[in-house]
Formats: sequence, structure tokens, C-alpha cells
Amino acid sequence: MKGEVRLRIRGLMPEKLLQRAMDMGIRFARVGTGDKHVLIVDVSEHDARKLMKLCKRFSIPVEVVSRRGGSAFRRWLYRRWTLGIGLLAAGALCWLFLGRLWRIDIRFTGDAAERGDASVFMDLLEDKGIRPGSGRAIDTNRLSEELLAETGDYSYVGARVKGVTLQIEAAPELPAPEVYDVDEARNLYADRQGIVVSVSAESGVPCVKPGDTVQRGQLLIRGTEKIGKEETRSIAALGEVVIRAWFVGCAEGHLTSAQVRYTGRSASASTLMTPWFEIPVTEGEQFEHQSESIDDLPVGGLFLPVKLRRVTARETRLVMERGDRELLSSRLVALAMADAQAKLTTSGPLKYKVARSWINYTEPGDDLLRANAVCEIYTNAAVPWEALREG
Repeated sequence: MKGEVRLRIRGLMPEKLLQRAMDMGIRFARVGTGDKHVLIVDVSEHDARKLMKLCKRFSIPVEVVSRRGGSAFRRWLYRRWTLGIGLLAAGALCWLFLGRLWRIDIRFTGDAAERGDASVFMDLLEDKGIRPGSGRAIDTNRLSEELLAETGDYSYVGARVKGVTLQIEAAPELPAPEVYDVDEARNLYADRQGIVVSVSAESGVPCVKPGDTVQRGQLLIRGTEKIGKEETRSIAALGEVVIRAWFVGCAEGHLTSAQVRYTGRSASASTLMTPWFEIPVTEGEQFEHQSESIDDLPVGGLFLPVKLRRVTARETRLVMERGDRELLSSRLVALAMADAQAKLTTSGPLKYKVARSWINYTEPGDDLLRANAVCEIYTNAAVPWEALREG
């Protein structure tokens, strides 16, 4: 038998107690002696209770030294019975939390992802009773089909439940291409000045070739086609004429600046100051250009409000000095690039590709440095006359 409870018993005749315990059927796993009239015994949990009752009957002191095994575990649970309730409550809360949706994540993919509107899907889900806190038992395949049918402007809608999150992924449809009537006569003109890089005419006759310089309003693709040997008809011109255009930003700064320098000459003037009047003590020289410093010296201490004011004047002169050219250049570069970008944003095309950019410097005057930022772009300049007129 493996003893689980260790008891310490104090008595004058412990052997009689052991004999009485064995007569009651109590089995000992270990019996040892401690100090005088002290027994250390190891018994099971059941026998420990019977032995403690026997000791109490004969008023013999007994105490539990230690517990181990199942007895110790049961005692630990008994002392911490609230822990079990807490674990059960935590398990119930986890089951309730994990059994519901607490987050709805809507993402848009594809080339037209920026056209997606999450509020449309949130409203549709709200109408279906799907919101944070609702159950996870959702048929995602059916939900995907319903959302795709009810939105209308999406080529794909997928739904899936991942943990406590309902993930909605949708791909907005690409905008329809430009619709035009091929029989409606129109030409394509240049919307800005530049050098032709490439010409691609899907319908109509090209009027320029790569390397040509074109001006704003110049005819690029004529809307005609041959229907016979010498007969033509008017159609809608369609195609692209990619040109190379430039936007230039400028910034200027002076290479020299006026600096204040001291000549070394100075003069001082003193005045006795009181709350009621002022008495000049010494008079100093006045310079055409000067800087002044004032010092107040107390005369009467804390009790008499009298002080001596001394004004020191130092003669100065303005000297034109040449500044740091590299520092000025770095400042002008930032300003010129910002100016070029502003012109490109305000008067440039909506779609373009930046080919390259560079900076060059000029000196319009002896004291002036100018930075020119050039931004070279490629863009399709072929537009109908209506677009050219509207700008």
C-alpha cells in the first residue's frame, strides 16, 4: 500500500494506539519514530481519517505533516474550488466568443480595386443579418453568389469564414472602353507640343511620323479611308501618337549677400537714471551705421532706485560677400524641381510616363544663379477636336 498522508502522533503509549488501530483494520505503509513519544506514520487517505478519529477519541494530539498523490491533489482542489468555477466560466466564454463572428474584413482586388465601395457590402450584409456578434454558421458559397448578384458592378465576389472573421474579397469590373461610331467622321489632333516617338493608327491615315515636331492643335490622324481606287470616305480616327514633351521649372538666387562687419571703432555714453529725471554723465560719438548694447549698473543698492546706464556703440558697415555656391545650388534644385512638378500637375496630361529629368544652371547676371529643372515625359497626345477645345 502506498501511503498518501503522513501523520505525526504524540502520546505516552504509542504502541497501544498502533495495536488498537490495527485491530480496526488500519494499514500502515510506514511507521517511524521522531522525538520521544512521537510517531511518524504513512497511511492512505481513508485510513488517515479513521486514525485521526481514533486519536480524537482518546485525546491524543495528531497533525498532518504532508500529503502526496491523489490526496494532495484533492486537497488542492478543495482549497481552490473557485478555480474550477473560473475555468468552467472561461471555457464557456471562449466557446461563446469563438462561436460567433466579431470582425468583417472586406478587400478589393484587380486592376480596378480603387473603385470598390466597402459600404455597399456592409449594407447588404446588414440586411442579411450578418454583423459583428452574429453566428458563424454561414453558407459562404451561397453568400458569395448572392453578393455577386446584388452588387452588379463586380466580376468576382468570394466569402469565407476564418476564425472569428468573415472575409469578403471582391474584384470591381473594369470600366467599359470608349464607345465610338466608326462612321462618325472625326480627326485626332495634338493636345500639346512635342516630338513624335511612335504612331499607332487603328483607323484613319497618320499625318505624322516618328521624329516630327508637332504643335498644339496640329492634325495627327485624319479620319478617312479608301473605299475605291480614288474614292475615300470619312470615318472616326482612332489610335495613339506618343510624343516626348518637356516641363521646365525655374528657381533663382543671388550669389552675393550683404553682411554686417565691425570696423573696430566704438564709443560709450553714460546717463544717471532715477525714477524722476535723467542726468547725462558722458556723451559718446554717434556713427552712421552702428550696433548698441546697454548695461545698467545699480548705484543706490536696494533702497535707492538709482542706476547708471551705459550705452556702448560699435561702428558697422555692410560688406557684399559671395556665398557658398554649392549650398545655394542645392536649395535651388529643390525649388526648381517643385516648380516643374507643379507645372506638370496643373497643365500636364492625366496619363504620362516620366522618361528622365535633369538640372542645368545659368547665370543671367553677375550676381544671379538660375537652376532649370527639366522633366521629360512620354504621353499620348492624340485627342478629338472636342477634347482639345475643352482643354
